[in-house]
Amino acid sequence: MKIPPLPETDLARIAPLPADQKRNALEHFRLARPPYRYAPVRKSVSDILNVEAGFLGSLPRTPYSKIVETIIKESRTPDEVDANLRVAEGLYQHAEKHKLTGRRHDIFPMAIGTEQKVVYWHPLILSVAGRPLVPFFDPRRTATQLTTQGRRFAFSMMHERIRAADPDFAEVALGIFQFSIPKVGPRIPRLFTDDGVVRFSFEELDRMVRDTYAIWREVCEERAEKARRTAGGVGGMFGS
Repeated sequence: MKIPPLPETDLARIAPLPADQKRNALEHFRLARPPYRYAPVRKSVSDILNVEAGFLGSLPRTPYSKIVETIIKESRTPDEVDANLRVAEGLYQHAEKHKLTGRRHDIFPMAIGTEQKVVYWHPLILSVAGRPLVPFFDPRRTATQLTTQGRRFAFSMMHERIRAADPDFAEVALGIFQFSIPKVGPRIPRLFTDDGVVRFSFEELDRMVRDTYAIWREVCEERAEKARRTAGGVGGMFGS
């Protein structure tokens, strides 16, 4: 049977776990539709971070009001508008405070495991404190955002695809932006870099991805079998 791919953030959280914890996490994992998406703010990252202006910042920064219009247009529900605007406002304020600029740079997905391709980066290079940095944005909330080990996994993937694959990027910094979770107001970004992080090797990453998907296949097949036994009971293959 064809199994659904795991979202990158969930793969990064689960893959480094010991086998028993990995199975437990996958057994409790549900591919349910989230209450809202962060696609609208992701589509606005170039405007928020002044990417089109380039490193020299020769063009004026996109007004925040235009970013608000774009997010409202791209969002499906009022809750999605609110969730995306809180992330966008925090990132916009951070970009202004730290004078972030950048340029677009396409980075192809990384093939790993068997049929999996992953993307742990945004297609741009920022200038952060005078150093080029490739970012990954993790706007999820605490329960499902990248853990310390998840960030280590993501950084390792970034290193293999960006630095190891291209000597021209051997010195580029790697960064993961995660966001605070206040009850109201903008969600303030915090930048984690891979400085001091002990990375997984490609072989370790490949094994973790293969092992995770082997268990995920077993879990999916067990759910399908249970659904067949109950004649397609409530919730179907992946539960309610």
